[in-house]
Amino acid sequence: MPDRPTLLEEAQEDALRTRALEMLRAAFPDYRIVYGGGDGPPRRPVIRPRSGSPTRRAACAGSSSSPSSPTVAGSRPSARRAGDAVPPSPADPSGRRFDARGDRSVHAVATVVRERALADLHGLPPTSEVFHRIAEEIHASCPQASRFKCFRLAHGWTVEEAIENFHLMCDREGVKRRGLTERSWREWEAGSRPDRDYTDLLCRLFETGPVQLGFARDYTPEHMRAYSAPPPDPIAMAADEASAHAERAEASELGSSAIERLRAEVVWIGRRYVWEAPLPLFVEMRGLQDRTRKALDKRIHPGQASELYFLTGALCGLMANVSMDLGRRVPADTLARAAWTYGRIAGHAPLMGWARGMQSQVALWDKRYHDALGYSEEGLNVLSRGAGGARLYMLKARACAMLSRRAEALEALARAEEARAAGEGDELHDEMAGEFAFLPAKQHYYASVTRLHLGDSRSAIEEGWSSLRLYADDDAHNRSYGCEAMARAHLVIAHLMEDDAEGADRAVAPLLSLPPERRISSLALTLGAGRALLAAHPDGERTARQIESFCAVGLPQAVPAISDGGTR
Repeated sequence: MPDRPTLLEEAQEDALRTRALEMLRAAFPDYRIVYGGGDGPPRRPVIRPRSGSPTRRAACAGSSSSPSSPTVAGSRPSARRAGDAVPPSPADPSGRRFDARGDRSVHAVATVVRERALADLHGLPPTSEVFHRIAEEIHASCPQASRFKCFRLAHGWTVEEAIENFHLMCDREGVKRRGLTERSWREWEAGSRPDRDYTDLLCRLFETGPVQLGFARDYTPEHMRAYSAPPPDPIAMAADEASAHAERAEASELGSSAIERLRAEVVWIGRRYVWEAPLPLFVEMRGLQDRTRKALDKRIHPGQASELYFLTGALCGLMANVSMDLGRRVPADTLARAAWTYGRIAGHAPLMGWARGMQSQVALWDKRYHDALGYSEEGLNVLSRGAGGARLYMLKARACAMLSRRAEALEALARAEEARAAGEGDELHDEMAGEFAFLPAKQHYYASVTRLHLGDSRSAIEEGWSSLRLYADDDAHNRSYGCEAMARAHLVIAHLMEDDAEGADRAVAPLLSLPPERRISSLALTLGAGRALLAAHPDGERTARQIESFCAVGLPQAVPAISDGGTR
């Protein structure tokens, strides 16, 4: 038995046949040219005169054709002979027509996508994740093809081979073989849906779900799909593939383009942290850090090593921040300490100062106020000016306030203003910015918290609203939703300390619409204190119930408990 042609060979043959038809039609405009061959594969063109052409009229009158014209097969008007007309395309169960050329173009695209993806594996066997990615890319390039068909093409199977693999899967799973036919399979690819039993078996075969195969719809609300992987972007995927190949093409030493790319990705993920939910970003941070660590294992120059240690430490800092937003204080402290170590190896004072500040924040939420004060002072030993120095002074002020050291707290507040005015900016806080930035709006929020712990509720209210005004006036990408939410939560307490239930309602109202995936764990702790004060107020019972519902529903990132606190 001869070998069956591959999908790519079929597509190439179809393209050659189409080109030949175009040349014949251009040479004989008065003739209708189609491929004959009956129900089998088309083999040779058949030339017939068009209706109304002189040749057609001559043929009908019984005259012979001109010697210079091609031989034309005669036929009776009432009968269709082989090749006389192209029969209509069969319809699928939904009423759509099959398009042979379109179907072959899908096969050609699928072959290219599949072979490129397999080449990237360098001989390794493809995983289910690879097949899913291939299927999604085929569907993105050929949306007319059903998702079920795209999964078959992703595996490189013909329909017959797919059915054979279906039966082999049944044998492996210990399931009785079904009487699956080629007709049923093609109907499913055309839009029909199998019954529940076949749907389950097909999902097992392709290791996916009915939604991915196009047999069901996903009715999950958009805001609850935050943790789903984004749909494949062919342009971004092409850019990533080109960049990855360029890195491999460089010499054995790490090239400058590879470090530039890593740095750009660290900067971008740090900026996205300001406005995106933390949990999905943590996965990206971890993968990016794995790449920086592998880069450090290469033979690199001292300057490159210093840059990579800095980037790895910055990612440790961001992951520490995420850990605190998830309520995981112990991992957060460990990651912050690692960031300090990487900063010390790289000789990067801003990173060292930021890391000590992160440890101070962890200690504050852990109620280890002496440790928090000690970490902030250690950070000030290496970074005492600019935005980074201002942040450390503000953390020192908060720790002193919790220790009832009023004079020291007020002095630290004043020193923070001086540090910001005296600084010239640094690589971490001002150039990379994002979550590392310490903007005036955040400084006013920290001042509000410190004033509140000092018992000065009026000043806390003034500082809190100043923070919210600055956030509202700033660019949207600089508006930290976490800090805004925490500023409002502390304003609720400050207004209630002034016996102002109306002001508390005004502060908390926008906060209650925060999506569940953005409710960092520290909000529950802070709002819990505000709810208790509201419940005791004559006009605060309704708002107290709203806060209770807010804290009870959602907060999916708070692991293991809501009350563990966060970094904001």
